[in-house]
Parts: sequence; structure tokens; C-alpha cells
Amino acid sequence: MPRSLIPLAPRSASLTLLLAALLAASVHAAGLADLTRRYARDDQRLAGCLRYERDNDGAHQQVWVLETGAVVKVAAATHDPHTDSLDEFSLDDDGGVYFAFRKVSTPKPGGGTRVTEERSYFDDSQTLQKTRRTADFPAGVAAQIAANTPAVKLDLAKLTAAARNNDAANQTAQAILKAVRAPQFLIHDPAKGAPAEWQQVKLVAGTLSPDGRYALAWAPAKKDFLWANYKADDTDEDFWVEPGSEAVVNFIVDLSTHRLADKTPGVHFGVRQNYNHYECIMAWSADSHTFIELNTEKWSYAACGCGRLTDGKLVAVADLGPAVEARAKALLKTTKHPGYRNHAKDMLTALAEPRINNDGNGSIQVVLQVPKSVADDAYANVTVRFHLSADNNHVEMLGAELSKEQ
Repeated sequence: MPRSLIPLAPRSASLTLLLAALLAASVHAAGLADLTRRYARDDQRLAGCLRYERDNDGAHQQVWVLETGAVVKVAAATHDPHTDSLDEFSLDDDGGVYFAFRKVSTPKPGGGTRVTEERSYFDDSQTLQKTRRTADFPAGVAAQIAANTPAVKLDLAKLTAAARNNDAANQTAQAILKAVRAPQFLIHDPAKGAPAEWQQVKLVAGTLSPDGRYALAWAPAKKDFLWANYKADDTDEDFWVEPGSEAVVNFIVDLSTHRLADKTPGVHFGVRQNYNHYECIMAWSADSHTFIELNTEKWSYAACGCGRLTDGKLVAVADLGPAVEARAKALLKTTKHPGYRNHAKDMLTALAEPRINNDGNGSIQVVLQVPKSVADDAYANVTVRFHLSADNNHVEMLGAELSKEQ
């Protein structure tokens, strides 16, 4: 019988369930791998964090905060005659706990110590995996579980609903954070002794490079100013200026030396990444040497530049926005895109999804749209590919394509 005429057997319910389980397991494994990589990355960044510590009612509490403002980890260790415990919580960019570690040491009858360790991985507030390992140590032997000691995966289905989410961990972490993150408890500031120029800029949250070395900073463009005049009324941590009210300057800064690498074409105006309809998006290459800074407004972009860093210096920088906008419009004219042909004079240009590779090749979405229009064709979306030249400080257009939905 020809292959094309072989009848297909109906998929059984058990096979469907098996495929669903395999798919779920694959997604679970990917999520767990991502969390493990994130933990390893955050662990490497701890030495460069601001660290706060205090002793309170038998507990030694610690908080680690990136210089860009994100909390990386909080911890509390307690000791009493019956039990020693250590709780550590790693936080994601939104402030929620994604990893919790708990270690409990209790004395055994007749001497010795029993140590129990639990690790919990959370994704989207729910537990992806919880493991436990236990070891007994005789008196006089250091009670430290070896790294290669096997762990048992707990059956999540047997846990209570409260134990399957990170609510309790979040509450504990936030309580420690609120109590300890205060100036009087700061014991390590990586910027202590930084050059005077460091006092003239403020870091922008969410702009840290993958290796933790570089970030974006901003300052008023005028020579003489007081940061006190730019502090938000409701916090001691937010400094900004009303957009468009005065000129500002953006910088790439080197956190390993606390020096300014150089200016970018950017116009971001505060330490927060988002201010209502204004957003600062930083895209970094994997090696942290190349970047795109995109400043967006409600319907358009305010600025977009890209650059390359070498040993703390900005060796190439280019104004990317006008070049990719012109390339996208040239494509739309060539293809006689109906939306662009009908509405070009009323369209505003926005940019989105910037990407940049180690070799300087990158891409960005150019979105032309008529604000608040109800017309089905009042927009156009083009992907523009480009290359950042290290020697001539310009961007070369590699190509442009209409997005797949058009």
C-alpha cells in the first residue's frame, strides 16, 4: 500500500496525556535551568553589591543590593541552645523570591548534630522544585553537608497550597529588607572612595550588563547643579527631572572602577527605568561589550544609540534611531505598503525589541503607527538588521523585512 494511503490511527487518551506530560517536563526543565543560571549569576555579583547587616533579637540579618538598586539576596541566621538556622532568599528583578535555601542544625541525643537543607525554586510564584537532604555528624566533626551529597526531590502534589507558592518566602524576605536596608546598617559600599565624577551621575535601574561591569547613568546637562533639587518628594532613592524641561546627558559607566566610560546619544532623565509612558531599554550583547540604548515615549522613540566598549572605554558610538527609521521607510516605499501609502504623513515612529550580538550585528523593530487610529491599516512593522562598525563609528544597514503578520 502506498505510504500516503496508510490510515492514521486515532490518538489515544493515554498517548495525549503522555505527550502533555513530556511537554510539561520539558518546560519545567527549561525553567529550572534558567533559575539555576540566574542564581549562579547573582552569586557572582554579591561581592560588588552594597551590603547591609544588623543583629536583632538573636538573628543576624543581611541584605545585598546592586548599585543599580535591585535587591539580589536577603538572609537571616539564628542561634539558640536547641537549633541553628539559616534562611537565604534570592530575588528576581521584580522583587519576588525565585530561590529559597533553608539550613537547620539540631543537636542529637547523646551528642552530634543533624543538618537538614532544603532548596526551593519558584517560577511565576509557584514551586518548580523542592529538594531536601539530611546528614548526621558525630560530636567534634564540622556539621557541613558535602556538595555531592544526594538530595531527595519532594512530591509537590503532597505539599499544601501554601507550601507550593512563594508567598511566605516573599513576606519573610520583604520584612528583612524593610528592617535592614537603612543607611546605619550599610557595612560595604563598593563606590566608597570613588572618583569625584561618580558623585555627578545617578545609575539607571535595570540597565546592568550581563557581566555586572557596566550600567547606564544620567545627569543634568548643566555644569553646576545639586542632586537635592532632583529628588522625588516621596522617596530618598528616586532622582529625576520632568522630561523636556531641561537637557540631560546619559553615560555608560564602569562599575569596576566607578568611572564614566563616555556619553551616549540617550536622553533618559531619571534613576527609574520607567516613568509612566517613558521607558529606558538597554540591550546588551552576551559578552557585555556592545549595547543598544532605546528611550521610548508613548507613541514614538526619543532616542536610540548603540556602542561598543573596550576595557572601560566607549570606543564606538552611533545614533541608531534615524538610520533604522530611514531604512524601514525606504522598504515601505519600495513595497508600496498600503498602510504606509495611505497614512504616512500622520504616522509616528516607535522602536522596539532591540537586539545586539558580540560581533556588532543587531536588529530592531521599527513600528510606524497613527496614534489612536481605528483604521485597520494605520500601522506598519518592519524588522531592520544592521551592523555597528567599530572603526568608523557608524551603523551599516544589512537588510529590512516586513514583520510576519503583515
